[in-house]
Amino acid sequence: MPAPDDRRQQMFDLVRRWRESGQSARVFAQEQGVTPWPLYYWRQRLAGEQRGKARRRHQHRSAPPVSLAPVEVVTSEGEAGQSDVEILLASGDRVRVKASVSVEVLRRVVEILRTPC
Repeated sequence: MPAPDDRRQQMFDLVRRWRESGQSARVFAQEQGVTPWPLYYWRQRLAGEQRGKARRRHQHRSAPPVSLAPVEVVTSEGEAGQSDVEILLASGDRVRVKASVSVEVLRRVVEILRTPC
């Protein structure tokens, strides 16, 4: 009887060959001398393992946690009733952005502020 890791790898390889074949599980399984049910089972296991690897890669690359700072909302009417946005950083620096700025520009400013120097 093969070792559990060997069996697992064999079944993952079988599932990959099945997916690449484009055949139904029934036809492929019949050609391989197995029932379709192990193909379904191991397809789910393989998908779960791939999701886990992708999640771990994403967590590894993610930015360090951002510490939150108190926010104070101050309204001061500008042009045509629009208010500017002021961001007060934990360092005490202030960043003012006109209310007319596009969402994309504001998003980029926030990304830049989150990037360590």
